[in-house]
Amino acid sequence: MPHLRLRAVTAEHVQTLSQELLPLLATAVNTAEDNFTFEKIETKFFFKGQEVRSFPMIEVLWFPRPQEVQDKVAKIITEKVKALINDDIIVIFTNLSKEGYYENGTHF
Repeated sequence: MPHLRLRAVTAEHVQTLSQELLPLLATAVNTAEDNFTFEKIETKFFFKGQEVRSFPMIEVLWFPRPQEVQDKVAKIITEKVKALINDDIIVIFTNLSKEGYYENGTHF
């Protein structure tokens, strides 16, 4: 935990980001690197009946952190993704409750 879900990026981009982001995010969040997961989600976007290209969207699912930590993580992700893909970057945080997150049948 945290889980990063990436849309509108290539598998190669996710591979690169999973290496480059990991130490930076672990430090920013103050957690071990092996707590992170990176997931590429295959998506198609449509506008007025036509399939269209979209800008990268990165969703971060995690337990709530202070605003300054969230801002720092958003900045790190945006900078690293922009270095690979020169486009608008959307970062979305979804806060999970420890009571609603189970690992091997036990919540945190």
